[in-house]
Amino acid sequence: MSKVIEVNDKPILLKAVELVLAEPASIRKEALQLKEKYVTRYGSDRSEDEINTYAADKIISNYSYYTAFVGGTTALTGAIPGLGTVLATFGGATANAALSMKYQIEMTMAIATIYGRDITIEEEKRLCLMIAGLGAISEMTKVGGKESSKKASVKMMQQYLNEAPFQTLQEIFRKAGIAFTKKAARKAIPFGVGVVIGFSANKGLTWYVGTKARDFFSVTDSVV
Repeated sequence: MSKVIEVNDKPILLKAVELVLAEPASIRKEALQLKEKYVTRYGSDRSEDEINTYAADKIISNYSYYTAFVGGTTALTGAIPGLGTVLATFGGATANAALSMKYQIEMTMAIATIYGRDITIEEEKRLCLMIAGLGAISEMTKVGGKESSKKASVKMMQQYLNEAPFQTLQEIFRKAGIAFTKKAARKAIPFGVGVVIGFSANKGLTWYVGTKARDFFSVTDSVV
């Protein structure tokens, strides 16, 4: 049975996401270009922290809409490299979950870039995958209830991320795959090609993941 859940000891969702994820260098380039626009516009009368927040919020807004409009994956197979392979190999449910997480991870990478992280480094890329995965799990399962503060939330996330990175990444994506499956089942969405959890839910989930990523990198950036 475990062979159905995992491929080469790697969660199916993680393997699928890796096939559709954009190149970190491209994401980094676009994020730096966006930040430069805000620096040019506000650099004379805004602090760096304010500029970073403006840029991060714009990224969150953009990616929330990208994910919200994810519909049937068959229409996107020609536009997104690797998506056709994911659809053929793992099926529509996994392809839709992977597509949703693709945008959430790329958003997290872009936000990390705004706060000075070099996402072309493998460790930083892996960190972004874990943060996006943790955010998605937290929102879909409502783990932990209300968080007392941004710093408290970041501290809890840091404690989790301090575990062995490879095992942590795999565990996060196993849980994320289960969470997506349960969410789709509760919405009575067929496990074929279609929207994984709906327009509003996709948008809200991505927004939540983005705010958690922004909180994490803004706090850890200020500490460093």
